[in-house]
Amino acid sequence: MSSALVIGSTGATGIHVIGELLGCGLFEKVTSVARSEIDYQGPNKERLVQVIVDFEKIEEHKDAFKGHTHMFSCFGTTRKLAGSAENFVKIDHDYVINATKIFKEQNPDSKLHFILLSSSGASSKSPFLYMKTKGQIEDDIIAMKFSRLSIFRPGALLDRGHDSRFLETIGCVFAKGLNVVTFDRSGIPVTMLAKALVRITQLPSEEKPNEEGNIVEALNNKQAYELAKRTDIPGFEDDNANNTAVIEEVVEESNKQ
Repeated sequence: MSSALVIGSTGATGIHVIGELLGCGLFEKVTSVARSEIDYQGPNKERLVQVIVDFEKIEEHKDAFKGHTHMFSCFGTTRKLAGSAENFVKIDHDYVINATKIFKEQNPDSKLHFILLSSSGASSKSPFLYMKTKGQIEDDIIAMKFSRLSIFRPGALLDRGHDSRFLETIGCVFAKGLNVVTFDRSGIPVTMLAKALVRITQLPSEEKPNEEGNIVEALNNKQAYELAKRTDIPGFEDDNANNTAVIEEVVEESNKQ
């Protein structure tokens, strides 16, 4: 059976990814590598391993990365929260890349599937810091040559709950309206995005392997929406409605703290 490790697991999308991974019952172990614990009380909670780390000292937690077949990166911050452009790059890029390198090193003989939450417009050639940093993360992880790399590039993240920001909340109102006329290309609720991130692990890729036998695939907002809505995938037939409710309770509790 597969096992998964998640960084960024306490964020708006990551906390729902944890719920989807445990709720589907398809992963024998789900490891959250984060700076704080999740009060998860949903299905298969005994399979959840929580490792509290200082990402400045991530090398001290190498053992936590061993024995996993999948890694999810839902890690991210903003320049405002980071305090400076330099800190933003360190947190958003360096923390992710350092953790990813350890995952690859600690599982040298496995066919690994890496699932990366990036952003629409991500490009290492972008003049904008956020998009440039996201693009550099993509480039650096592609260079690590995972057996399969799934990159999600959503638009606006809707219904972020405890992790929402004022201007984003206003923007989400417009994004929801634009989704109607752009056929789900403008934004996606974090609950739906999490479903897509997990469901892709149970489907063969539509991309052909490159010359080295590795697969790199990228999904835009609309493709993520379509994937999240599928209920024909084993383990997701009932759409995990009950587990989604449990995770929303976890988010609500986090908001009170």
